Amino acid sequence: MMALSNSMVSTLLIVLTVSSIALTQTPQPQRDTLSLSRAIALALQNHPSIRAAEAGIRFASGALTQARSSYLPSVNATVGYTRTDGAFVFNPSFPPRQQSYNSYSAGLQIQQTLFDFGKATNKISASSELLDASSFNAQSSRDNIAMNVQLAYFGLVQAQRVAKVNELAMEQAERHLHQAKAFYNAGRRPLFDVTKAEVDVANANVNLIRARNQMRVANVQLENAMGIHPRQSYVLTDTLTVVPFTMSLDSVKGLALNQQPDVQSARALLAANQSLASSAWDQHLPSLSAFGNLTWTNFDFPLFSRWNAGITLSIPVFQGFSIVGQVEQAEANADAAKANLDLLTEAITLEVEQTYLGLEEAEERIAATTKLVEQAEQNLNLAEKQYAAGVGTAIETTDAHLTLSNARITNIQALYDYNSALVRLKRAIGRLAPE
Repeated sequence: MMALSNSMVSTLLIVLTVSSIALTQTPQPQRDTLSLSRAIALALQNHPSIRAAEAGIRFASGALTQARSSYLPSVNATVGYTRTDGAFVFNPSFPPRQQSYNSYSAGLQIQQTLFDFGKATNKISASSELLDASSFNAQSSRDNIAMNVQLAYFGLVQAQRVAKVNELAMEQAERHLHQAKAFYNAGRRPLFDVTKAEVDVANANVNLIRARNQMRVANVQLENAMGIHPRQSYVLTDTLTVVPFTMSLDSVKGLALNQQPDVQSARALLAANQSLASSAWDQHLPSLSAFGNLTWTNFDFPLFSRWNAGITLSIPVFQGFSIVGQVEQAEANADAAKANLDLLTEAITLEVEQTYLGLEEAEERIAATTKLVEQAEQNLNLAEKQYAAGVGTAIETTDAHLTLSNARITNIQALYDYNSALVRLKRAIGRLAPE
């Protein structure tokens, strides 16, 4: 065999190295970016509760159409054909006679309510208010979806940040373990430092496993809130920032009690039940209607026509107390709707006050924990320098690492609480999802 020169060997090694790098470095698929606004838009397009709310609006619209139909005339057309064949007895003195004949008929009936003393008006008013309540319920569903998506989005960002903190803690624990082993091999540190560092690495690994699992759970919660489960992976935009909120507590409560879709829906339901109660009582009153009939009949064609028309006044005299019972039920429903509105008002007032106070408290915690993180970083830097110089202990270094990780996680929690409270306040005043 011919021996290869050194230059040929070097060239061959370079070619093999480049080829192996090209084979091992396969291009990674680019992950899509899921912004918060896009997540909300996807949820509003795909979430099942949106379809349920739209069905509720269609149902209420159909009821309103039915109620309005009482203002319009009722027209019915009939067509009939009869074939008669058999024995007929016209007189007991004569024997039966077999006879067959056809009978044709056609008719047109028209009926129109002229005046019902407000029955139709109250029913239409109730149906219109129920349609308004359904529309407000649909807006409330959109607000709830937008709120849940934002909370889930912030929850996933929080989980990712916490996982990053635990990854840094894991790296610091492993670096400290290598340092402790080096010092022990050099005779500068006891074996205790090595075992202590190994325990710290194990604890950091446990925390990292838990943080990564929580991140996966938060990802599932976000997809559930959106109502879709994308197959491709995606990255989030870190939105845990402090957005100032300048409205006063009284302003927030006033807007919440006037603009929140839930309150508007409850008020519409109350008005609808009051109209239904009036409509139920109106059944005691008479009704005036007009009618007309036009018919064509004969045993054969052509058919002969006749007509009749008239006016009917119907006066309810006694229906076995059924109207009284209906009025009692309708008034009870109106009283229940009023009580539900009062309960909702109290609940919203309490929720707004608690959320507003939580927002202020979270803002203060953000400032305090930001300072705490800075101090913890300085403390860790000092502890590591002292340990490297041989004047610090392994326990002090471990405590400094733990203090910094806890401070960072506490700061992340404060940011999440602030953004969550801000979203809930916007939900309370009805400024969260587009109509």
